[in-house]
Amino acid sequence: MIIGLIVFALYLYFLVGFTELLNAIENLNTANHVFYYSLAIAATLLSVLLVSASWHSLLNALTIKTNLKNLFLYTWTGYFVDLMVPCQAVCGEVARIYLVRQDNNQNYGAIAASSVTNRIITYTISSVGLFAGILLLLSRSSTVPVYLLNLLVIALIGTAIYLTALFYLAIEERAAGKMAGIVLELTKALRLQRFLPENIYQKTKEGLSLFRQGFETFKKNPKLLVKPFILQILSFFLNISVYILVFHALGIKTLQIDFFILVYFIVGTIQIAAAIFSVGTLEIILTNIFVLYGIPLASSGIAASLLRVLTFWLPILAGYITVQVMGARRLLNPTVREKIPG
Repeated sequence: MIIGLIVFALYLYFLVGFTELLNAIENLNTANHVFYYSLAIAATLLSVLLVSASWHSLLNALTIKTNLKNLFLYTWTGYFVDLMVPCQAVCGEVARIYLVRQDNNQNYGAIAASSVTNRIITYTISSVGLFAGILLLLSRSSTVPVYLLNLLVIALIGTAIYLTALFYLAIEERAAGKMAGIVLELTKALRLQRFLPENIYQKTKEGLSLFRQGFETFKKNPKLLVKPFILQILSFFLNISVYILVFHALGIKTLQIDFFILVYFIVGTIQIAAAIFSVGTLEIILTNIFVLYGIPLASSGIAASLLRVLTFWLPILAGYITVQVMGARRLLNPTVREKIPG
């Protein structure tokens, strides 16, 4: 991470020069910058809240009582895990499911069903938005570099594959059972079963049953998905607006919506693929993209930095603080303290 930041700093130093960067910063309208960037921060926070509210609605539909405030914190924790460990959309989701389970002692199966359903909604909206964005780019601009277009197509294919896997997990009755069986067999092969509860097979069976029941609930009553879909669509548009607001903060208001869609999905694609290893590399890529669209190099470097603060460093910081707060809160819990030896 530190190496990536140093590489980006050297890139700006040799290609732009700190004098040019300082001049670009000094020429900013301070009031305008603070206003629009504050709105961008607020939009980022609200988008995460909407994703949390979507999951909250799905959990309630399965009669799993949760606190929206806790889900908001768990969502940040999931983002933190995703960005620190390059296994996006898996590790973070597992962390969120575990935290909800710790809260209410409900079966993992039902919680996982709500989580997977929420993820399906997210990726359905993203895939539709990405496909529409590619069509918009092709129809409105003939100067889009081929490598950027290829990157978006790869992102669309990857999203489609992941979404297909989630639908398979939700629709095929034996899919989750097969997956659980593979994990248990792998545990046996590695001789790790001694670390598992004695009744793991019974618990797994119960969990799979509730997992299937959760999906059946949504299948029989699709109206339960309307509210989560609306919340996630609002979150999607808020995420796009973050990019618009950042450029407004720099006094750049002439860019078309296809530019913001392009940048939004490129940032998402590279962060998903590289996680923490994207630091430095993604900033340089963004700076070059902005230059291609006629933005001065100094302003492009500043814009890339400001965007990464909101899309990477804010989730890292918020997630880290959340993990620390939750750890301290559990240590202060009398029930937990009694179990600590000594």
